[in-house]
Amino acid sequence: MRVLVPFAPGGATDIVARLVGHRLSERLGQQFVVENRPVASGNIAIGLAAKAPPDGYTLLATSSVYVVNPSLYPKAD
Repeated sequence: MRVLVPFAPGGATDIVARLVGHRLSERLGQQFVVENRPVASGNIAIGLAAKAPPDGYTLLATSSVYVVNPSLYPKAD
């Protein structure tokens, strides 16, 4: 399973994603891979998560900061 993080490695959201991923790995017996995509104001990671197959194997770890993105980038895919 992959966890998309729209922030650079080492930040608070990245650390939380790695801790949660580790705990989920232990409980579910499934490997969780954290992918950091800190470019384009997070729109790349958010777009990848939105376009991922709806099979439950892609998660997005973000913060409330990205509530503003749709108003800043109305045509972002």
